[in-house]
Amino acid sequence: MTLHFSGPLLMYWRELYPDFLARLRETVSRSEFEVLGGTYSESVLSLLPWEDRVLQLKKGRELVEETLGVSPRGLWIPERVWDPTLPPAISEAGYSYVIVDDEVGYRSGLWKDDVHRAVLTEYSGRRVGVLFIDGPVRYILPWKAPGEVLGYIRSFATEDGRLYVLWGSDAEKFGEWWDARAAEQWLRTFFGMLKGDSSVALLTPSEYILRHGYQGLAYLAPGSYDKMMEWSGGYFPNFLRKYRETNNMHKKMLYVRGKLSLLKASREAWEEYLKAQCNDAYWHGLFGGVYIPFLRQAVFEHLVRAERLAEEESGYYLGNSSVVRSLDFDFDGVDEVLIEEKEVNAYVKPSDGGSLFELDVKMPGKEHNLLATMSRYREPYLEDQKSVVPDWYRRVAFREHIWRKDASSADWINNTPFVDVSDFALGNYIVEAVEGNKLVLSFTGRDWSDRRRPARIHLVKTYEVLGSQRTVRVRYRWRNMERRFIDPKLSVEVSLFPRLSYEEDSDPTYTVDGSQRLSVREGFSSPWARTVRVESPAFPTVTVESSRHAEVWVSPILSWYRTEKGLRSEYQGLAVSFNYAVALNPGETFETEVSLSW
Repeated sequence: MTLHFSGPLLMYWRELYPDFLARLRETVSRSEFEVLGGTYSESVLSLLPWEDRVLQLKKGRELVEETLGVSPRGLWIPERVWDPTLPPAISEAGYSYVIVDDEVGYRSGLWKDDVHRAVLTEYSGRRVGVLFIDGPVRYILPWKAPGEVLGYIRSFATEDGRLYVLWGSDAEKFGEWWDARAAEQWLRTFFGMLKGDSSVALLTPSEYILRHGYQGLAYLAPGSYDKMMEWSGGYFPNFLRKYRETNNMHKKMLYVRGKLSLLKASREAWEEYLKAQCNDAYWHGLFGGVYIPFLRQAVFEHLVRAERLAEEESGYYLGNSSVVRSLDFDFDGVDEVLIEEKEVNAYVKPSDGGSLFELDVKMPGKEHNLLATMSRYREPYLEDQKSVVPDWYRRVAFREHIWRKDASSADWINNTPFVDVSDFALGNYIVEAVEGNKLVLSFTGRDWSDRRRPARIHLVKTYEVLGSQRTVRVRYRWRNMERRFIDPKLSVEVSLFPRLSYEEDSDPTYTVDGSQRLSVREGFSSPWARTVRVESPAFPTVTVESSRHAEVWVSPILSWYRTEKGLRSEYQGLAVSFNYAVALNPGETFETEVSLSW
């Protein structure tokens, strides 16, 4: 038996179940089990900068040594995501071998016997051993009868005994995926058959390498197990392109890393940063991944906390109330504008409708990104769900629309085609000025209600970030550029991610102008209102307010995603739309202000 426990699980046991951890440590010391190391926060190494790869591996090794009392020789890489540039980091962290899937070997030109022997690989002159998990045995153990599994293993018998069959998979297959009692009985029967079969040698990976060595050198392409290759399109970082929310978290991680290095952050800040690299929120396959709201929330909590600690320790804001940066934050070739204050970060993307895509609350103990929403994407497993229409824009804050006159709240949230008759939502806004904590954007869009005579409307949108007042205020000035009367239904959309409680099984709630309190999983419409207030456990009330009365639509952002137990609906955020029915003569303007405060 060779065991791996993720870093987060070891930390969890250490904090909450030290007695169990002590028993586990004693069991390991009295057994012939081999224990594999891993990354500190179960992070996928191919997403990390070089320095973080080594740090994650070394700290993961130290965690195993501290909690279980053994020094691991082998490495379990999360989701078995292999990258050919990993050997130097693995070697520097003190590991001699790593376990990957046979899929990686086959895609690199190896044959069947090759992936049932240990090989060596190298990068930049640093080498590491590789053992391959047998793919077919993962699909029959424990799903087939013990005798059938044992027969498959025997099929690899040779005179020299150098071929191995390595089963490497999740322990949850013995209790979570099927009945726990039946799974335990299966395992007892199977182990009994193995012990009684003299034709099968039971070895740990280290024992195998000691007895049989390596068969030679191999170079392995990027890869993972077969399903992950399918979900990722063959290369794990593709998830960063597929999901803008994943890319947002990843680029926030890189940005925070730069700030921690610059400010010579404390060990505590670096610990928070490393915990934010836990892999689950950065991808999606059979499990919820990035669609699980708690995972996104936790990543931002750790990142924002790491950033806050580094800023406080260094006196980052001494003499400056605001720090404004124009940079390509998300690496798409176009600059974003980042407004940072001691209490808040506000990130604006002019090229995506001039929207606010991240709003970090930097309150001690309540660190949170109020815009960690999740948009709905076109997923292959939803193709037969005709009522599920993916979002055509990212559900964040301060995005403008002009609705068709007969549009409803259901049309808006369910993405009825052509319900938005303008080009404001995805417009590439011009940065007119940056003045302290203010950002002025403009865009000339068209109302295509009458496709023969689209009406030009010029919009000036001014962001003001008031960190000390816990407020972001946006002023709007819409101007009719035509020589004729127009009456558009203007809209300002704000999508939020109220903070969820980890301890209590209770959703955030909201009211509209003091209406009946509703769960954020329920929708509401008002023909004449100004204020939406959202209350979350252990977090300040969040208020979205318009300076003018408007028709107000409020709706949960609900998505469907695949799990091992079928499709599941999940809450991803709360969307608010302020709709203004205006009448504008030639050259006339309509002004309003929408604020977001907490």
